[in-house]
Amino acid sequence: MASAPEKDPSFKRAAVLMTATSFLVPAAGLVTAPILAHGLGAEGRGLLAAALAPSALMLNLATLGLPDALTFHLARRPSVTRPTVLWASVATLAVGILSVAVTVLLLPFLADGDSELGSLIFVASASTVPALIVGVVRGAAIGRQMWKHVAIERLILTAGRVVAFGVLFLTDTLTVLTAVIVNVALPVLAGVVYIVVGARPPLDQDKSDGSDGTLKPLFGYGVRVWWGSVASMTLSRLAPLLMVPLSTAYDLGLYTVATTVSDLPLVVALAIQGALFGVGSRDQLASRVADTSRLTLLLAIVGSSALALTLPWWIEPLFGPEFAPALWPTILLLISACVCVPGLMTASGLSSWERPTLRSVGLAITLVANIAAFVILVPPFGVWGAAWTSLISNVVMTVFMVVMAGRVLGLSPWAFVRITRDDVARAWTLGMSARDRAFAMARR
Repeated sequence: MASAPEKDPSFKRAAVLMTATSFLVPAAGLVTAPILAHGLGAEGRGLLAAALAPSALMLNLATLGLPDALTFHLARRPSVTRPTVLWASVATLAVGILSVAVTVLLLPFLADGDSELGSLIFVASASTVPALIVGVVRGAAIGRQMWKHVAIERLILTAGRVVAFGVLFLTDTLTVLTAVIVNVALPVLAGVVYIVVGARPPLDQDKSDGSDGTLKPLFGYGVRVWWGSVASMTLSRLAPLLMVPLSTAYDLGLYTVATTVSDLPLVVALAIQGALFGVGSRDQLASRVADTSRLTLLLAIVGSSALALTLPWWIEPLFGPEFAPALWPTILLLISACVCVPGLMTASGLSSWERPTLRSVGLAITLVANIAAFVILVPPFGVWGAAWTSLISNVVMTVFMVVMAGRVLGLSPWAFVRITRDDVARAWTLGMSARDRAFAMARR
């Protein structure tokens, strides 16, 4: 019997395209991370992470969950694209400005009394407001199944980072400030590709009659998914926000390099999760979620094993001798990344089954566990404490999401995590397809 991905060409195309282009992000990271490490040093790298952390949190906080809400609703009702995108943009802009004001009030704590770091945080946060609108329109594009435009945005963003940081390094103008400017300006430039979202007529018929209105269900879904997204973003940014006050900038620099490597499997998993949510919001299929979870887990295990086995030979030459202590924490974080994958896929299933509240509850529980572990483990153990915190958090998140998805989708929880021999064969086939598509895109 054919698996869901094999008999679902729309999802297969989206997943292959998103996966193929997602490899550009870690590839660019492997190029730019050593540039930043050598150009800024461990302390400068830590300051950059601390400067960008509030703006990254703001990217999720100020959207009110509207990108995901637009994806879900426009996948079902593409005819209302223009008014929904307009209202979502206005609301996001207002909250974005308010978020900048709150960031200014919190600068003494976030910067730990460092005026230079405070100025960097302000520049990054204020420059993030246009990127919030790009996020809203991207959510609409995913709902409209405009995967090609999402891929083009990634191409521009990753190529731009490599070129910009390379030029700054070669011209000896790479500083924490210029690195902050590159990080906040490129997402806005890349977002220009979404100008066509409102102008393009729908290719699909509406799947609901809209009898319940447009704005009320849009903002209702957004609020339900929003607080979970805030918890998720807080989880990912907790270390840059709190490690300097609880430990040292050097430990944060080590942790930043470790996550640069360990996030490689998660970048691919998040790309697949986005495709799963976009397509699943239009056509719900439980077997698709289960098959995708197992196949993505298999891919993460293979990729993480390859990275862990070769890491001792390249981490120090690539990042510099001062980052050698990041070796074993990186391996622990790779294990944590693999544990996280089924949780990501099943969380996407809950959202596309119109149960975003369950997803948000799971993320909130995970955040509580993360904060408790972080506060207990980081002061005495530094980067090691942060790595163990990541593993504990991902175990909590994945167990909750898998169990809840099993109940909502009517499947055994093992259906999302138990890899079979058929999964290995399908993963090979899909991998060859992704390679061929990537080569075809490169030749165009």
